[in-house]
Parts: sequence; structure tokens; C-alpha cells
Amino acid sequence: MSSAYVLIVFAVVIVMMIVLISRFHVHPGIGILIAAIVLAIGLGYNWSEIEDDINTGFAGTIQSVAIVIFLGCILGTILEKTGAAVRITKWAVNLVGEKNIIWAIGLSSFILGIPIFADDVVILLIPIVSLLAVQTQKSMMSYGTALYMGALITASLVPPTPGPVSAAALLKVPLGQAILWGTIVAIPSTIAAILYCRTLKTPVLPKPEYVNAAKETDEKSLPSLGMSLLPILLPLVLIGIDTVSNIVAKDSRFTNVMDFIGSPLAALFSGCIFSLVLTGKKWKTKEVLNDWVETACRSAAMPIIVTGMGGALAWFVKESKVADSIAKMVAGSSFPAILVPILIAALIHVITGSNALGVMTAAALVQPMLGAFGISPLAAFLGCGTGALMFKHANSSGFWVTVSMSNMDVKQGLRGVGVASTVAGFTGAVVTCILSFAKVI
Repeated sequence: MSSAYVLIVFAVVIVMMIVLISRFHVHPGIGILIAAIVLAIGLGYNWSEIEDDINTGFAGTIQSVAIVIFLGCILGTILEKTGAAVRITKWAVNLVGEKNIIWAIGLSSFILGIPIFADDVVILLIPIVSLLAVQTQKSMMSYGTALYMGALITASLVPPTPGPVSAAALLKVPLGQAILWGTIVAIPSTIAAILYCRTLKTPVLPKPEYVNAAKETDEKSLPSLGMSLLPILLPLVLIGIDTVSNIVAKDSRFTNVMDFIGSPLAALFSGCIFSLVLTGKKWKTKEVLNDWVETACRSAAMPIIVTGMGGALAWFVKESKVADSIAKMVAGSSFPAILVPILIAALIHVITGSNALGVMTAAALVQPMLGAFGISPLAAFLGCGTGALMFKHANSSGFWVTVSMSNMDVKQGLRGVGVASTVAGFTGAVVTCILSFAKVI
């Protein structure tokens, strides 16, 4: 079987997958499964072995990520429903002062995008952001876009949001490294996006119902700042301590204990347990212990399934030598290999509208090629995350949530959300390329 034939079959399958998801609205999990089956058949796999290979790729991928995604969704649900997200935003506003409100919006959104989906962050905070727009006489085109950008960037780059968690698992990047370097790249990306948001001065008034809703918020019912931040910070600190202890004292008893306590599963579970403090006397109720967990299950199902299906597709990409053929083609040209994950993630995101799908699918496709590319899994992880930020537009649910709730029209939304997301993705991609070329990652 020639390399040309292998590459043609692969290209046709990927185009088919993208068309199924974007044009015919097939669920990503089914779209990727169809792609894996068609690729296997097209490359001459033994039909009797295809099911076992799909199960092998699926199971091998989700075994290290499914519970982590589930726990991350539980943590995000509790932060949403207890008012912790609003408390963090109010703190950020007080921290930076009235003249720098847009930076407060970006900061609070940046923090909340780590455990909470970006769309949900907008829905949660749009009332208070609308009130701030009235108080400071600023445009919702600027404030609404800034609100979405902070969460979108960390949701693409910083675990435990499902997209980057899945990408880290697919690329076999330790979660501690993914959190650290994802944050490092996310910071300049966010700064660049907020600087762009400051230039958006077209007058757009907030919707009155959101302003009124913010005025009716009972601040006394909100949890304290410390209690609101600790469920987010505790897992990150535990994972960080485990990472450092493995470097400083790898064979010590402390490191042995921290290998479990600081594992993604135990660290996130600790954050979930601690977050029950935010619920007050309600923590014993069925609503908290069962209903909120069921809500988290529904949020976790899609990324877990898509990640597993991505692993199945990656299995055939690797075993069929598609990865080797693409890697040889790239290596034989002057095209920088680090741009491959960036461009694949950007393409999938722009066509499908889902940054999570862009991150996860690009990671699945790139992982088998890393050895031949000569780039590290961490560099590929960051490339996938930054590429999946490029150009949010009208095929994205997050675009419509932000545009409609910020009272923008489509043209304003494209100037705001579309350009700001591209600025963020391009900035992050440049930082990633510099770090990769300098051999830092």
C-alpha cells in the first residue's frame, strides 16, 4: 500500500468527519467513530479485528481521564450553583478598581474558566457585567467579549476543563505540566485579547433584564472569597506539590504519599469534597449530593465519549502508518512541525465551532506523529490548545451565547468575539512556537 494512497484515504476520512459534524450536525462522538471505522476499512484492516481495535483505542484513552473529567464537572457545577463565581468576580472588581474594570472581568473569567465551561461562565456573570457596563458607561461589545475571552482561553489550555484534560491524556502529558505551561501560555493570550477588547468602543447597551437581575443579587447570600477560591486552588496546589516532590525527593515516603494525594483524581476529589462547604446546610440534601452530581454527569458525558473516540481514531492513525507518512512529508519540507497541531486544531475549530473538539481531535491525530516530528508532547498540547482558539464565529454556541446576551448584532459579534479569539490564539501560538524552537518545552 503506497504512502500516497494512505494519505489520500486519511485526508478523505478527515474531511468526511468534519462535514458530518459541521454540515449534517452529527454528534462528534458518532462522527469520529464513523471516521475510525471508514479509515480502518479503507486501509485494509481485517474486518474481524476492527471492533477490538476500536475498543482498545477507546479504553486505553479514557482510563486515565474519564473520572478526572467527571470530578471537574462536579466542581464546576458547585461553583456555579453556590454563587462562588459571582463572589470571585466582585473580588476582582474591587482588586483592580473602577478604571480597570475590563481587566477584572478578564481575570475573574480566566479563573472561572479553569473548572467551568466558557459558555456557562458567560451565563453566570452576564448580569453583573451588564451592571458594570451601566455604572462605567462602557460598551457591552467590549465587556461582553472580555467576559467570554478569559474563560475561553483557560478552557482551551488549562486543565481540569475537559478539553485540555482530554488532550493531555491523549498526548500523555502529566497533568501538572499541562496546568503549569497551559497557564503560562494562557496569560499572554488573555492580555492580548483584553487589550484588543479595550479598543471596542461601538456603543452597545446591556439588556435591562440582566442589569435588574444584578441589582437584585443579595450579596450577603454569597460565600466568602476564601471559600470560593479554595475549591479551585486546592487541587492545583496538591498537583503542584506532587510534581515538585517528584523532582526534589523522588524516592521519599512523602513523595510516595503525594503520588496519590496529588494525583489528578485525588486532588480534584479533594476539591469537590471541600466545595461542599460552599453549600452551607444544604450539603446533606438530595439536591446537592445527587441532583447536582447528575447535572455534572450530563456535562461530562460528551467530552469523555469524544475523547475515547479520538483515542480509537488515533489507534488506526498510528497502526496504519498514516502518522509516519505525514511525518515524513513534513520532515522532507521546510514546514515547521510545531505548526501542524496548531493548524489542525484551528481548522477543526473554525469548521465545527467547538474549541473543545478542536483541542481533543487535534491531539488524537497528532499524537502518533510526535516521534517523527521531533516535537514534545507538551509542545503539541499547547499547539492544540492555542490553535483551537482561532476565530470563534457564528457556528459556535459560545459565540451566540456571548453575542445575544451582550446585546450585540452578528457584525459586532464577529468584530468582538471573532477577532479577539483570533488575537488570543495567534498570541498563544507565537509563544508556543518560541518556547518550542528554544527547546524550553
